[in-house]
Formats: sequence, C-alpha cells, structure tokens
Amino acid sequence: MTFDDLKLKYFLSESNESECAMWLQVALKEASAFMLNSDGHKIHSDITLPELEKLFKDPNLPEWGQSLSDVFKESVEKVMRHSVRVASPDFIGHMTGVTPYFSLICDLLICALNQNVVKIETALSASFVEGQTLAWLHRMVYGFSKEFYEANLHSPSTALGNVTSGGTIGNITALTVARNLKFPLSRRKGIAAAMSKSGANGIAILVSKRGHYSLKKAAQILGIGEDNVLDIPVLPFSNKINVEALKLKIKELQAEQTAILAIVGVAGSTETGSIDELSQLGAIAQANRIWFHVDAAWGGPLLMSDSHRQKLTGIAMADSVVLDGHKLFYMPMAHGTVLFKDPRALDSMRHTARYIIRSGSVDLGRTSLEGSRRFDSFKMWFFLKVLGKNGFNALLNHATDLASLFGNLIETNASFQLTSFVETNILTYRYVPESWKVKIEMNRVKGVQNLSAKEHAAYLFANAFLNEINVDIQKKQRQAGKSFVSRTTLESVTPGIEAVVLRAVLFHPSTQGTNLEQILQEQLALGQLATQKRWRRWRSDTPEFFEESFPNL
Repeated sequence: MTFDDLKLKYFLSESNESECAMWLQVALKEASAFMLNSDGHKIHSDITLPELEKLFKDPNLPEWGQSLSDVFKESVEKVMRHSVRVASPDFIGHMTGVTPYFSLICDLLICALNQNVVKIETALSASFVEGQTLAWLHRMVYGFSKEFYEANLHSPSTALGNVTSGGTIGNITALTVARNLKFPLSRRKGIAAAMSKSGANGIAILVSKRGHYSLKKAAQILGIGEDNVLDIPVLPFSNKINVEALKLKIKELQAEQTAILAIVGVAGSTETGSIDELSQLGAIAQANRIWFHVDAAWGGPLLMSDSHRQKLTGIAMADSVVLDGHKLFYMPMAHGTVLFKDPRALDSMRHTARYIIRSGSVDLGRTSLEGSRRFDSFKMWFFLKVLGKNGFNALLNHATDLASLFGNLIETNASFQLTSFVETNILTYRYVPESWKVKIEMNRVKGVQNLSAKEHAAYLFANAFLNEINVDIQKKQRQAGKSFVSRTTLESVTPGIEAVVLRAVLFHPSTQGTNLEQILQEQLALGQLATQKRWRRWRSDTPEFFEESFPNL
C-alpha cells in the first residue's frame, strides 16, 4: 500500500468519514457484546495457557499490512474471546471490574483528542480540566476553604497533586517528595551523599504488613532499598497496624539514629480491605516530625459515602494521599491521583525544560515524574460530573452492603469461616470441613501460644490440609469459568500460622445475593470433593494424637 493509499484510507478525512463511522459502530457492537456477555461465554476461556501462547508465538514483525477487516476479525477471535470477563457479576475476585457504559464514550473522546497533558501547547483545556479535577479530589480529602482552592486551582507556582497512571506511580511520587524534603541534597547529589551529610545511620519507611508491594518498588527506585521498608505487625483478624508495635519500632530506630522517611497508613488494604486508625498514625507522625502518607488507592472513595466516610477519619492529617480511579471510582484502566496537603510540597521535584514546561508556565509536567501523559484526568472529571457525590454514595453503599451480606452467608454456613473482619467491600474466608469448624475456630480464638504441644501440632497439621484444599477450590472454580474469587495467604488469621484464604472483592452493581449464594455453593461442592480425594493420602500421615483434637474425615 502506497503512502497516498494509507493517507486516504486510514487518516480521517471527509472522503472516509462514513467508513470510519461504520467501523466505530462495528467496534461498539463487539465491545457491548463483550461487556454484556451476550453469547454466555465463561469468565475465563477454556483455552489453556500453552494453547493461548501459541496464538501469539510468531516473532516476525508483519512486513505488509493486512486489511482492517482481517485484523479486526483476528482481534475478536484471538484477543477478545480469550480475555477475562471482568464485567460479570460473578467475577468477584479482583479490584478490576465493571465500568459504566459511558466509559466507552469517555475513552473514545480521549483517544480522538489525543492531548498530551505534559504541556499546555498540546493540552489546552485539558490542563484546566486536570487542575479542576485535582481540586475536587483535594477538597474531598482535606476540606480546605473555597478561597484556598481559588488561589491554588490553576496557579503556576503551586500544585495540589498529580494525575498518575495508578497507585504505584502515586506512591513513588509521594515518597520522592518526602525524601527530597527530608534530604534536600538527595535530588542532585544522590541519597548516599545526602545521608552522609545528615549524619543518619540508615533510613526506613514504616508500614503495616498489609502495605502494598509498590512501596518496596518506590524504595528500590529511590535508593532506599526494599529491605528498609519495615513491616509493622497487624492486629489479628482486623489487619489494622499494631500501633504499639509501631511506637516501639520508632523508638528503636531513633536510638539507632535511623532516619524515618515516612509512616504509611493503609486506607483499604488490597488483601483484606482493612483501614488503619489514621488519626492515631497522624498524631504519631506529627509528634515525631515524620512525613505521613496514606495509601487510599482502594478505600479513598469511601469519603463520598455518608455511611462509611468516618472509617477514614484522620486522612486529612496526611501530608500526601494516593487515590485510584480505576478501583472504587468505577473507571476503566488506568487512572491514579496523588495529592499533597501543602501546595508547595511538589516544589521539591519541580523541573523545567527549554522547549516545554518552561519556568512560570502552567504546564502540568512541571511537577510530574511521568513525561508524556494521556488525558486520563478527563475520565475522573467526566465520571464525577455524571455520577456526582450522591451517585457514588449509592454505588459505594451497595458495595459495602454486598460485603456484609456475603459475610453473613459465610458465617452462617457450617463449612466456611471468615478469616478477617469485613470493614469495606473486600473480605477473606476459607472452606473448613463442617466437623472441624468448631475446633478450628476455638483454637484460633484461644491462640496458638495457649495450646499444648500436641494441640499445636494437630492444629498445624489441620491448617496445612486446609491450605491445600482452599488452593484446590480456587483453582477448580477458576477453571470451571462460571465464577471467580481470588486467594491470598494471611498470617493474621491465627498469628504465627500462614493460612490460605479465599478473597472476594464486591462492587458490581448487578451482583446480588443469589450470585453470592451460588458461588458459595459451588465452592462447597468443590471443597467436599477435594476433601474426599485428598484425605486418604493425608490420613496416612496424621500424628497418632490427631484424632484427639480433630475427627476423622
């Protein structure tokens, strides 16, 4: 195909506008069919990973272009047919899920505009849309006066935060600012020189064991080191940070002359949905002059819920906060935001260039770690305009009600055990054979430290068996493709013992009690089958005293 052919066929003009409109209709029809699952496909396709890999095995770059029709057909058959149907009301295993249909409109407009928000010369209105959106979210978190936002909304000398590709870049940005403010020399001379100048013997970031893994990424990138992200124990079952353990660790580090870069509060952990006592953490951070960062990538939107916003009390004490749009804001991938209480905090990483983000400009790239960026702030602006606070309040209340409902179904089922408190709309649980449930729960409440040696050994054996069964349940349910939950491993169910647990993330507006009942019944059948298959092998290895504590299955 010649240059002229390419130009006339694929770059929009009056001559091909009707063909473009036709293809947009075709694509929209396929997109709608996928979201609605009109053909009743499974959540996960039946194709095996080796088979799927073979579809994309050819390493040779296409020499000649194919027809749009052929490529579109291949995209539907090879890509869409083998994608995860996250929009299903029975897909309750991860934070990625259903989005409103108008997200298609939004993304179409973003793609058509193709604004690069690094600089105002390629993002005229987009620059001000992003500024307004950041102000809306900042006020949701910090609640400053109208006059404060009028002064800082579009100011070239201040910044309320950055829109990012997600929580990872948000956390990295927040900790970069914390590092640059605590060790000003680090920006130009590096962390080693800054540490030497400061006289500190080390550096640490403090967060609970439920902290997100992106914090270790940030430590790696910032030259702090992953091992210096110190995991503070969590309280059993609640998964909130152990505040007393945190205080002890701070005293220990101060005695060693280790600089504490930040205390990170978790506001909606990715594993259990738990929220730390942010007011207590904020007070500790202020008393010790430590940067207080809150990772609210998951739980932040609860600030728009009249019933649940109090769970984030104390978040306004944070020096920085991360929110993710592609989680409980119901937006498509990808969108994140990092906010700063002090509109001058981002000065610590402000930068300029001769051809863009010049000094004194309103170019959004002046305080961002990322360079060229898509106009993804438009999604948040659009969603907040369409749904409003009241709309999000309704969606979030439904999600938390679903979690409470599922928690009740689990608690009242003779063969399942909740493994963490239901605080937001993520919950964890596990299958336990009915004849073991009472004993398992008694041992958990009693605590392994209070068990006799024989009881402890028996409990460890039973827990290992339950771990294997619950892994099997999760894998088999995923393979069946009718529904999906994820799994993780928690040390906080019974302190000192790792338990494999099933993990549900509930926020689909169409997920109802009947969906949850069916999912639980499927897991019950899978658990009973796995127990029958595996117990004979396990039975031969049981200690002689095992049946004194647990009945034979």
